[in-house]
Amino acid sequence: LDQDKQTCTENHPCIQFGACSQLCKKVSRIRHKCYCHEGFVLQPDKFTCKSKDSSHPIIVFSNRHELRTIDLRRGVVRPLISSLKDTIVVDFIHKHNETHLFWTDWADDKIYKGSLAGDSLSNIHGVVHSGLTTAEGLAVDWIGDNLYWIQSSLDQIEVAKINGSFRQTLIAGSMERPRALALDPREAILFWTDWDPNGSPRIESCSMDGKDENRKTVFWVSKYGGAWPNGLTMDYLAKRIYWTDARSDSIHTTLYDGSEHHEIIRGHQYLSHPFALAIFESHIYWTDWRSSSVIRANKWNGSDVQIIERTISKPFGIKVVHPSLQPKAKTTHSCEIDNGNCSHLCLLGFNQTKKCACPHIMRLSEDELTCEENK
Repeated sequence: LDQDKQTCTENHPCIQFGACSQLCKKVSRIRHKCYCHEGFVLQPDKFTCKSKDSSHPIIVFSNRHELRTIDLRRGVVRPLISSLKDTIVVDFIHKHNETHLFWTDWADDKIYKGSLAGDSLSNIHGVVHSGLTTAEGLAVDWIGDNLYWIQSSLDQIEVAKINGSFRQTLIAGSMERPRALALDPREAILFWTDWDPNGSPRIESCSMDGKDENRKTVFWVSKYGGAWPNGLTMDYLAKRIYWTDARSDSIHTTLYDGSEHHEIIRGHQYLSHPFALAIFESHIYWTDWRSSSVIRANKWNGSDVQIIERTISKPFGIKVVHPSLQPKAKTTHSCEIDNGNCSHLCLLGFNQTKKCACPHIMRLSEDELTCEENK
């Protein structure tokens, strides 16, 4: 029986979406067995995989004026930082057993960084200080130690080192209203959503070094009657992107190349204006404006919808913070060793390649490693 519980199919269960939490093995013509990626353990239900990492998964979400946390194991909700002015997006990096949060503040036009330990945030400082206008998307490259964001009012994607230095415009042009940003540094691929009010709202991708020949449209959201692709997140182990659509009030997923599209949920009372989206293990989590809440559902079929936190004001950005959500690549990338011998930016490219890049006021010299002043 197929997943719709009505149609008989010849397909083996393993090729069906959601047959297993992670990996599926054929046992016979009709039987299958689930198993897990390294670092995960199969649960007694013989379907679910859970991370072996003992760190508590924590949701961090913003409601413009503060960042709050929800401990997913204990269900405890705590304020993390208050008196923010206009915080929209949030991301993190977990390295050397330390976790650092990054967030944007539209009122200050800054990107901030702070060290997260348990329920406290310390050493808070701005990393990008000027020339920011409506930074909507924000994504941390945990392999190359770079920071990517969308300059929404300028319709471009920018990149800098994780400390905010050596800032450069990476991708510009042929963008109408870019919104959300997500990346997978193991594959050196960057995704973003574009509302494009002129009639072709879409999801695009490019290599993280911004090479124009690697830029492509992954999915036209008009295919399912959508128009406002808002939130965007990655399922790194399944190599899938998930996004919310605030026009059709739905959540969708495809593989990284745009194939195997599935609509996860649509028209639910708690999915009435989704803004941002996160994923962890078997669930998707989203912030919803109309119901002012943080909600979760099954990531394969949208079942088991639960409100996990009601908020006083509209919730905006959301991230699940856990080491398993920043998987390491199988091989060390050249950008991880001495910055790839680049004098300034070392950007990840497809097939384990790298590209040295320079901040706005400099250009790359003939050795393709060193930046020199523009003369």
